[in-house]
Amino acid sequence: MTFKKILIISLFLISLPVGAKECTNRLDYMNMDWWKNYNDEVLINHFQTLYENNHDLRIAALKTKQAEENIRLAGANQLPQLGFDGSVSRVFRGPRTQFGSVVIPKYIQNEIFLPLNASYEIDIWGQNYLNRKSAKKQAEIAKQQERAAYIYITSSFAADYYNLIKMDELERNLLKIIDLQKNIVSMTEKKYNSGLASINEVLDEKQILVNFEKDLNKLKENKKILNDEAVVLLGLNTDKAIELSDYQSISSPQTPETLSTTIIQFRPDLISSEDYVKKSGIDVRVARREFLPKFILYGNLGFNAYKWNRMFAGETFLANAGIAPRWDIFTGGIKMARYRINKYEYKKAVEIYEKTVLTSIQEVNDALAEAKTTKANLIKSDEDYSIEKEKHILAEKQFSIGDSSMLDEMKSEVNLYVAKQRNIAAKIDNVISSISLYNAVGGIDYTKNDL
Repeated sequence: MTFKKILIISLFLISLPVGAKECTNRLDYMNMDWWKNYNDEVLINHFQTLYENNHDLRIAALKTKQAEENIRLAGANQLPQLGFDGSVSRVFRGPRTQFGSVVIPKYIQNEIFLPLNASYEIDIWGQNYLNRKSAKKQAEIAKQQERAAYIYITSSFAADYYNLIKMDELERNLLKIIDLQKNIVSMTEKKYNSGLASINEVLDEKQILVNFEKDLNKLKENKKILNDEAVVLLGLNTDKAIELSDYQSISSPQTPETLSTTIIQFRPDLISSEDYVKKSGIDVRVARREFLPKFILYGNLGFNAYKWNRMFAGETFLANAGIAPRWDIFTGGIKMARYRINKYEYKKAVEIYEKTVLTSIQEVNDALAEAKTTKANLIKSDEDYSIEKEKHILAEKQFSIGDSSMLDEMKSEVNLYVAKQRNIAAKIDNVISSISLYNAVGGIDYTKNDL
């Protein structure tokens, strides 16, 4: 009964998990250490909601799980297969069945066949092993795509978040400008009624007010659209404004002067394209082995009887085993076409990888240039705002000694708030450019000295 023992062992092996899943550590994808550079607890809390509810991240995680199950599927082909393929039938023989000189008359009988069938393809050429290796590479690609989704969605939400802070502060500042401009229009009208100003001056001030009010309306519209986008990213069903930090508490990481081109090695698209080159190469090797013969071990163990009451009698026991070589001599060119398809796919993967390298370097350089520009613009904007403050102080002094009118002092204050508008935008643009650079380098802390 050695064959029975082999089948029992095979059944046990089949029940074991194949291609055990590697646990994907999604905490690494979040990279909370980087986001702590912004010193913003409200943003961190939003990220927790984002990672729990965002549908795109859930989809990416499910794709990773599917790819891991494909490893299990490919690994199953490396194990014996065991199944039950029985039959119960009633046979009606014709009036004359002849075997040589022996004539069997017409008869009717039952046939009961209850076997366990086992088969195992001897992986003599390593084809099944390569298929499993290819599935592992595909799972690694899926993990990098999931990581890319975390980096992109996190960066997108953070950019929306800081743009909302910018718009909130711009709106508060713009309301002050509008109040001042309304007073300027009122005072200019009084001057006109007193014959001290022309109608053109009144119309000019009114036009300035209208433009400020148009800016406010546009600002509110953009703020609503951006808030709705942020809510969708958080996976929430609400029309309420999300919680924001105070504008004064905003900080951002330092922008490096240079970055080594080797930093692109951390980008998920580069890693996944490299893995795809390797996977495509494995698929070519698998397609080559399709031309070789296959060898399948097979066996049956069970009972073959003609009556139920004799089903498990000793003479009904059935067992056989053998090896079945199989070689497709002509398939109409299917295997050659499949081989060429995989070969071209490999060449295409190499081209994609080389293009990804160049694109990655370009995107990192562009993001770094933008970050350095926004940093320089912020410095100049701070200078501009400081100059406008000094001018306003002088205007206040001139008004206090009677050297200028209140109208002149108010116009100076409007100019100060307009300069503040530019300064607010420059500060937030600098923050957002640091997020863009984080996204470009593949979601790592680019401020470290060893990069």
